[in-house]
Order: sequence, then structure tokens, then C-alpha cells
Amino acid sequence: MDLEFVKAFQQLSNPLFDWFFYIVTQIGDQYVFIVIAAILYWTINKKYAHAFVLAFLISAILNASLKEIFQRPRPFTQEGVRVPDLPGVETAGYSFPSGHSQAAGVIGYTMLEGKRRTNLSWLMYSAIFILIFVPLSRIYLGQHYLSDVIVGTFLGLLSGYAAFKLSPLMKDKEHLVTLYLLAIIPPLLFFVTDRNLVIAGGGMTGFAIGYAVEKLKVGFEVRAPLWVQIVKVVTGLVVAILIKEGLKVVFPDTSLFDFFRYFLIGIWAALGAPWVFKHVLPYHQKAV
Repeated sequence: MDLEFVKAFQQLSNPLFDWFFYIVTQIGDQYVFIVIAAILYWTINKKYAHAFVLAFLISAILNASLKEIFQRPRPFTQEGVRVPDLPGVETAGYSFPSGHSQAAGVIGYTMLEGKRRTNLSWLMYSAIFILIFVPLSRIYLGQHYLSDVIVGTFLGLLSGYAAFKLSPLMKDKEHLVTLYLLAIIPPLLFFVTDRNLVIAGGGMTGFAIGYAVEKLKVGFEVRAPLWVQIVKVVTGLVVAILIKEGLKVVFPDTSLFDFFRYFLIGIWAALGAPWVFKHVLPYHQKAV
């Protein structure tokens, strides 16, 4: 039934849908996570951003572990499943559950939580769009089965719920709790070979260390005039992208150096960028 649903949904295939679902599926990619986390952390609320990043770590651990257990081949390995001729559509690794759908679940839950706190309706509508169309894009592009995206979306929502419910319980010790959680990453990397877990582990390690040092030693204040916020986001993201893409040219294509690249991105996002913003840009005072 799973395979037949993929084939039936792909009967809608046409160039317009190819590009629509190709663009939509990028919402579940690493770049979108980095952008959202950076905007939340640098311009809105550091603890809210911390919960968002924690949700992604929980989601990544669940996803990589389940893929290692079930080792389900992707739909495009089956006869009759179409993959649009677009760059980067065909993804490696196992199929169950869908990592993009889990990312959509985390992002969707974060937006719904934001809607609850701010009453901004556009956050709810955006969340609904992401929760529906990112999973559908994975089926349309031949990368996942229906059961993959249903379970993935549920696990993403569950990860978001867990992180945001745990956050208040940590009180003012969230930086210590996250550092303690890093202890589970080395044994997981030993038993789970999924490269996405390596990337998530590196990024989370860098972010957790940077977050703790920033909180205790830097005290960066997120509030600033709009033009300063724009400068922060643009400058910070440019450096993060240079680290992510530039070091690919320097380092060998191995899991170890993937871990190191994302570790540096996490350190930059949580500590390096806030230090620069506080000491170089105006309108920043010590947080209270």
C-alpha cells in the first residue's frame, strides 16, 4: 500500500509541481534550521532558541536510531518510482522515518508555540502549511513512503513538545542540562552510522558549549533597533555559511570533519557571533 500511494501521488507529476515540491522540501533541510535558530537566538529570545535547538537534537537522535534499526530502502529504489531531474533531490541513507518530515514537525511545533505566546496568526498558518506540504514533498519526490512521513512528522511534533515542556522545568539551569545531555552523543555515534546524527552531534556540542559560555561570560542582549537586527542576522549567517561550505574545500569528506565543521558552526552561532555583536555593534548592553 505504501508503494502504491507513492506511485498514485506521482501521477500528478508535472514541471510546475516538480519545482513547487522541490522548493518546499528545502524547509526540512539544514540551512533552514540554521537560519531559524540564528534568528531566534540573535534577535528574539535565547531560551526559546535553546528549546528549538534541543528539539532538533532529540529529533535527530530518534531519526538516526530508528533508521539504523529498520534500514528501510527508499521508494526510488523500487521500479516505477520517479525522481525529478533536479539537483540534490535523491538523498542517501534509509527511508524510515523521514528526517525532513521530523524537521517540519519541530519547526511546525515551534511556530505553534510561538503563536500561543504571541497570538500572531501567520505563525499558525505557516505551521499548518509546513506540516502538510513538507511531508507530501518527500513522497512526491520519491524519497519517502506515506508511513515514513506520518511517523516522522509525529516524532518531530513530539520532540518539539518535549523540548518546550522541559525548558521551564530547567529554570535557569538549561545550559547545564544541555551540557549533561552531550554525554549520550559519543556512544550513539559509535553504534549509529547515520551521517545526519554526526552533523547534529557536532552542531549541538558546539552550541551547548557556546551557549553556556555566552550565558556565564558574555551576557549578550538580543534587543536592538531593526537595522541592527538585520545586520546581525546577515553577518552571522554569512560567516556560518562560510564555515559550512568553505571548510568543505579544506577538509576531507569524512564524518569526523563533518562533526568538526558543525561544531564550529555551533560555537560561532552561540558564542562567537554574540561576542562580536556585543563588542562591535551599538545598542547592546549586558543582559539581566
